[in-house]
Amino acid sequence: MSTPVEILAAASGAVAGTMGTDLYGYTRQRVVDLWRRRRGEGAAGEAEVLARLDTLEQAVAAIEPEQRAAMAGAVQVPVREILVSCVGESQPEALQELIDALAAQGAETPVVSQQTVTGNFALGNINTAGRDNNLGGTR
Repeated sequence: MSTPVEILAAASGAVAGTMGTDLYGYTRQRVVDLWRRRRGEGAAGEAEVLARLDTLEQAVAAIEPEQRAAMAGAVQVPVREILVSCVGESQPEALQELIDALAAQGAETPVVSQQTVTGNFALGNINTAGRDNNLGGTR
């Protein structure tokens, strides 16, 4: 992983993956540390960020244990937004530290993959399905 977007995706996946587990308390404190490092102790908005994070964790924890992985995947986008507010996209080293700390505690980090198709020419309409499709270029 080399781009901040990939690191951000991995960090949000690792945080979401700890939701509903005993490791969440540790993860929550690490997010608080990130917030305070960027904004300072007692900065406005910390309670709101933690409330959002805790609400997501409660949603994941309320699901049956065998279904939590799917729910954790569903909350990654809001978790990503929370992490951006804590560290900013220009601080990938802070996110990498979070990933490393969670991995050291036993959290699994997700595999981030991307597929790129180029050089195709279509003489008609193209139907595509999937999540996060980014189509560019001229038609």
